[in-house]
Amino acid sequence: MFRFGVFVLLVLGCMACEKDVYDAPGEQPVFFEYHFSNYAWGYQDYGWLVDGDGKIRSYEHPEGYHLATHGDYLSLEQLEYNLGQADSVIGEVSRAVLDKKKNLIPAAAEGEIEDFQRHGADMGLGIFACYKYDPVEDAYQYVMLSTTGDHQRANKAKEAEELVKWLKDLVDGSTYY
Repeated sequence: MFRFGVFVLLVLGCMACEKDVYDAPGEQPVFFEYHFSNYAWGYQDYGWLVDGDGKIRSYEHPEGYHLATHGDYLSLEQLEYNLGQADSVIGEVSRAVLDKKKNLIPAAAEGEIEDFQRHGADMGLGIFACYKYDPVEDAYQYVMLSTTGDHQRANKAKEAEELVKWLKDLVDGSTYY
């Protein structure tokens, strides 16, 4: 009995030490997104996506773009359509870095979302987000990481904060946010 108890403790201990690994489906087209829109002083609608190959692809005034809010689901076809609207490659993330960052997605998806805080007017809204595949829904859950602009809101998970910092460093802030 003692040996069995030690065995159980060892197994549980090893399970606790396992790092979370996001087992994304091979065809996941998009992992991360930044989207900005503003209807004041002229219409602005642009952003960028980090695709499954690590390419950072930008778009401007996308036609029929599938927008989502925290917790919504997009189908594979909808994500592929959005990616098709991104017509310029503006950077690239190495496979090792992409794998490391996408492993933060499950914990970020569990983060508590702050209430909206009014921050200004006519500033527009910039949103950092990621996508987590849900096999039950057979769709990709939109996970809001943070918003800035007229309203500020943040995902309180430390993994979400880490992802936002990384995403902000990916692209020249003076151009995209």
